[in-house]
This record gives sequence, structure tokens and C-alpha cells, in this order.
Amino acid sequence: MLVLLSVSTQSFSQEKLSSPDDVTPQYLENIFKNAYIDVLEVKDTFVKIKDNRTLYLDIDSQKRFISISTLYTLKEGAKKDEILEVFNAINKDVLMIKCHYNESAHSVSFYYYFWIDNGFSDKTFVSAVKLFQTGVTLAISKDSNNTIF
Repeated sequence: MLVLLSVSTQSFSQEKLSSPDDVTPQYLENIFKNAYIDVLEVKDTFVKIKDNRTLYLDIDSQKRFISISTLYTLKEGAKKDEILEVFNAINKDVLMIKCHYNESAHSVSFYYYFWIDNGFSDKTFVSAVKLFQTGVTLAISKDSNNTIF
């Protein structure tokens, strides 16, 4: 048991911390390819990936954080008061993510900001992306009457 604990601790402690200076779209692309997550698109400031959901990873211009987001078109005929009621529940109950309603596009964007300014590990970032997807699932479940999603 002690040997296993020692090996686990040593493996964990050897996880390399990446610097914000390392973060480029190509760097993020490699992280997700190594995690066997599909990389759909790589641009100058963002990466588009597909895991359980299609996600966008945007690099802050000052490299303080990477925003993780996804976009959903709302059901046709969903009323603004119903939408805002569900979004208020999401913003109150699902602490990790925030949602933004785009009335003109009749869509919602879910966001999470993964802070990188003090360094991060690839494993922690991939875990945050997975957790974000779980948060989006929880957020969508707040529409218990299936009126907007």
C-alpha cells in the first residue's frame, strides 16, 4: 500500500505545470489530441473541439484565462419570461457556469473561465472541460418542462 501511495504521489508531483506563455491554439490542440478528444478547428485565438458537446476554447488576449463555451439555439416559440426564469435558476444553482441569452439570435451561450495566470496542468484543464460539460447538462436539466431547450 505504501509503495502504491509513493508511486501515485511521485507520478502526480511530476505533472508539468504549463505557463500562460505556452498557451497557443496549437498547444491546446495538442492537449486535446493527447486526450483523444476531437479537434474540429484551430484559429488564431480559439480552438473548437467535440467531446460530448461541441465546445469553443478562447484564449484571453492577456493570457489570464481560457474561456470554455458552448452555444444552443432555443426552441422556437419559447417565451422570454420562460427563458429568463430558467436562466435565473441556472445562474443561481449551477455555480460553475454562467449563461448569456442572445435575444436576437434566440440562443444561449454557456461560459466557464479557466484561469491559467499561475500555471496549470494539461490534466487539470481537460478535467475542467469535462466538468464544464457536466455543468451544461445540469443547466439544461433546469428546464424541467422542456420549454426552451
